[in-house]
Amino acid sequence: MTQQLLIKLNPERFPNMSLPMAAIMGYLLDQPYITPTIVEMRITPDGSVIGRTDDQMQNFYLGDEAELRANLRRLGMAAGLDAEEWTAYLALAGRKLGTRLEAPGHSESSI
Repeated sequence: MTQQLLIKLNPERFPNMSLPMAAIMGYLLDQPYITPTIVEMRITPDGSVIGRTDDQMQNFYLGDEAELRANLRRLGMAAGLDAEEWTAYLALAGRKLGTRLEAPGHSESSI
């Protein structure tokens, strides 16, 4: 992951970003943006996104997968990612979250 991608996706650049989304970005980018930090996230077979923080022993609900994909996609667009950054961002989301994002200009209806 490039330093430029970390800079562009830093929640401090987005004053209206919710705390849960900032925590998700911290998990995704391996950055301690807020505390407590999310140390584990997964998507259940029914499409729920659950996570666990460093101060909790139990999972908690973060939303649904479709909403997460949409929010991550909109964030990438708002951050002004270039083609190389989009490629890295999409791969990172797939690897860390187990979900498939589409770059702008691609349909998400097939997901």
